[in-house]
Amino acid sequence: MNYKSYIILLGSVLLLAFIIAPGALADNSCLDCHEKLSAFSEKEKELNEVRVKHLARDVACSLECHATTIDRIAKSNYEQWTHSKHALFNVTCNNCHGGNPDSSVKEVAHKGVFRSSEFNSTVFYRNVPETCGNCHKRELTEFMESKHYQRLKALKQAPTCDTCHSPHEFKVLNVSEFQGLCSQCHNEDMRVAPSDAPDKAVTALKNAEKLKSEIKLAQDAIKQAKQQEKDVSTAQKSLDTAISIRDNLPVLWHGFNLPHFEEVIDSGIKAAQQAQLDTGTSITRPKTPGFEIITALTGLTAMYILTRRRR
Repeated sequence: MNYKSYIILLGSVLLLAFIIAPGALADNSCLDCHEKLSAFSEKEKELNEVRVKHLARDVACSLECHATTIDRIAKSNYEQWTHSKHALFNVTCNNCHGGNPDSSVKEVAHKGVFRSSEFNSTVFYRNVPETCGNCHKRELTEFMESKHYQRLKALKQAPTCDTCHSPHEFKVLNVSEFQGLCSQCHNEDMRVAPSDAPDKAVTALKNAEKLKSEIKLAQDAIKQAKQQEKDVSTAQKSLDTAISIRDNLPVLWHGFNLPHFEEVIDSGIKAAQQAQLDTGTSITRPKTPGFEIITALTGLTAMYILTRRRR
């Protein structure tokens, strides 16, 4: 599928979601009710009251700080969900929490729904992988091979799906966020081995970005070769291998086997580079950002040192 076809398909999906989803969700009691619930818990209400009292007394403190804190912790589950991909694809409260979304009677709607702190809840932290796995089957299969999952099943503390993806937001972390998150457990003080896992995780994800760059170079090389009426069948096979590896990386990541993850990425990079060679065209690689600046500064430094010596 080319880029233009992909954009058209994505636009069609979004259009259908906005047209069809409101009607499909109209009779969902979970959403009807939780949309109207207050975002504030008792503790959050207390914090808000303190802020209001300070404002009334013209107390010289950072009101912006209080407001930001309240906004951050008081954001309702419903509001978080509305900005998630789950909302876009009609995955609603009952898909994760259970219950009866067809009833507007609280007792009936909440039948089978338990607090997340209760061990028989579908969202109790040790049960979360299987709950998510009802839809994300391949990710669950990989996660079940990880040491994280093994610790969960041994009734020990370990990260689970919403540790990384956040409940109700279901976001995907940026590379820069992994260092801090992984370091919460993998550090010398807590002695959770390996302590260098955060660094290795970031390196692995950066190499995944390198794979994407090599694939783009291979695609450009094949396009150029086609314009020159060259046979690109062999190059295309290598490129297809690299693309397949790239597309499977998000699933493979959930095994948290970093050495294996790196090996797979390396094979993908080699396949993409082989595709570039198989086209027989010259490839212009992007220059390292700032290289010219570094070279210029090095030259200026050398000249300064020589000038000082002559004096």
